[in-house]
Amino acid sequence: MLTSQLSKVISFVFCGCLLLASNHAIQAQSEKPKTATYYFELGDASLKLRNYRTALAHYNEAIRLDPFFWDAYFARAMARERLGDLKGSLIDYNIFLEARPTNVEALFSRAVLRYQNGQWAVAREDFLKLLTLPPGETNTVYFQVDKGEEANKIFTTQGDTRCLYFNYLGLIDLKLTKYKTAIQYFDSAVRVDASCADCYLNRGLAYQMARDTSKAISSYKKTIELNPENSLALHNLAVLSGFVGNLKETEKMLGEAIDKNPKLPYSYAERGHVRMKLKNWKGALADFTEALAIDPTDADDWLSRGLVKEKLKDLAGALNDLTEAIKLKDNFEKAWLCRGNVLTNLNRLPEALEDYTLAIHHYPEYGAAYYNRALAYHKLGKQKEACGDLRKAQDLKTKVDSKVFNTICK
Repeated sequence: MLTSQLSKVISFVFCGCLLLASNHAIQAQSEKPKTATYYFELGDASLKLRNYRTALAHYNEAIRLDPFFWDAYFARAMARERLGDLKGSLIDYNIFLEARPTNVEALFSRAVLRYQNGQWAVAREDFLKLLTLPPGETNTVYFQVDKGEEANKIFTTQGDTRCLYFNYLGLIDLKLTKYKTAIQYFDSAVRVDASCADCYLNRGLAYQMARDTSKAISSYKKTIELNPENSLALHNLAVLSGFVGNLKETEKMLGEAIDKNPKLPYSYAERGHVRMKLKNWKGALADFTEALAIDPTDADDWLSRGLVKEKLKDLAGALNDLTEAIKLKDNFEKAWLCRGNVLTNLNRLPEALEDYTLAIHHYPEYGAAYYNRALAYHKLGKQKEACGDLRKAQDLKTKVDSKVFNTICK
């Protein structure tokens, strides 16, 4: 009996030793130092799941353990970019490209980031260098977003990307007002890819900036031929057609642009201006109201709607809109002048005088402001001041009615 109990105790002790040894082995394994590669792989997994802050933390640890882990810098640059840390992202791209200067994917990412940050000269250097390199292997997907357009285009840096590089180079020169070379780059882009609607659109913009209306119209028509849904091309074509065609046709074309993309405030605003020329005040009011609903920060649209409301005899509404324009842009001399006119119509002459004076303060050569201030002075019985303003308006080449002049300056 004793022997049996002793054997059980020995057995328990032996099993306990095995369990203890097993626990020590697991603990030793868990305490094994984590490598930079380990954290880099965790970062990649988090990046794929769009957990960018977690990914950033893992890449930071990988770089701390191995400051020469170049791929971690590239990956961290992407994580930082997605978190909105563009300065930090550029620093990491620069570090990576110092070690791997011909990496197409990183060079393209940096080029686009530099372009988006307005660093035109260095962005051009990157795109020109990309033209000399063969396309690289990549699994990264980029989204090309066109402002004002609903559809985003998806592309990678594989295949013949020269069209994309030429297009960006053209956009850079467009920003720098180098319209001739911008057009040449866009020409190169469409030679590489004749189906690139955006390249024709951008070339149209370059021609338009260079005041070559006929070629701009031709480029916009080609854009629409390739992409009938391109609302920006429709808008610009309508605007240019207004210079060479009739207003009714322009109004119709702007309506088509709005139908394609009802989220573009400038299409409503442009049609509003056309309707003002057609004296369609109610239609213009509706258009400027839509434009302001989309973008209430445009001082010009507040001014335009104020002028329309004045035509519709809604003086209180006009006063409110012109005040909003001034709040957004306090040196907006035309808004000060127009609000002065509304105040004059409301017989609030002392306030009108203040507005005319501020219009002149912001634009000392504003002949119309001197003229209208003269009329306000005249209504207040201040003939000397009124006559002085009329003479100043004449000096600034503003047409002064002879009857008004003879009445005030007799």
